[in-house]
Amino acid sequence: MEKKINFLYGRRSIEEFIQKKIAEGSDDFGIREVYTKRNPSLDIKEILSQIPKKIKVHELPPKELDQRFPTINHQGLIFNLHETKKKDYKKDFHGLKIYLETNKTPVLILDRIQDAGNLGNIIRTAECFGFKTILISEKDSVGITEAVARVSSGAIHHTEIFTITNLFQAIELLKEKGYWIVATSDRGLDTWDKVPDASECAVIMGNEKEGVKRILLENADFVCNIPMHGSVSSLNVVVATGIVLDRIQNRN
Repeated sequence: MEKKINFLYGRRSIEEFIQKKIAEGSDDFGIREVYTKRNPSLDIKEILSQIPKKIKVHELPPKELDQRFPTINHQGLIFNLHETKKKDYKKDFHGLKIYLETNKTPVLILDRIQDAGNLGNIIRTAECFGFKTILISEKDSVGITEAVARVSSGAIHHTEIFTITNLFQAIELLKEKGYWIVATSDRGLDTWDKVPDASECAVIMGNEKEGVKRILLENADFVCNIPMHGSVSSLNVVVATGIVLDRIQNRN
């Protein structure tokens, strides 16, 4: 199992993280220390100029930086975050209940997404289409890892992500709050024009191989299908998510 977020890397992801902290007016960025290559480039220096001066910055020779972080594409810059900041990335069912008291935004529900690249790209896609509230299943899911954060290209810092033990229970809560549950299946019979406005929708996207779990599919208010016109009968979950969110958000 890949370790959860403790290090943040990838310049785009770091830039988005900093901009969010600045927008929040935060004087505590939650950064323990920073590692960068010796004689950093101008763009890295610009990034470093925006963080609080009290944060320790370690400049290491490129070879030593690679040895210290051998499995990641760090691009010459790594933020070591405080452990307590993990809570920013993992909220539970109780937190969702509190959040929904004052927030009504389109919701994306992710059922057992197991590939870090897929999850990161889905989060990025969801943020682009205005689905800034995301629920992920706790069981059989990759979870929010360093790789997921990097692949999201900073989108993770502009979304609210809740890790849910029981997605069925979460769906029932969303229905109580006035959401319509939308899912896709190759046997779906509902038409896209009947689906309510995006602000009232919670969209379920399923596991890479098995799709949406049957109990969740049966609890959906709308089950639509994505028309296929080629010889291949299935889509990658990232592509499918983009198509579904676009159909819901960008109807004329």
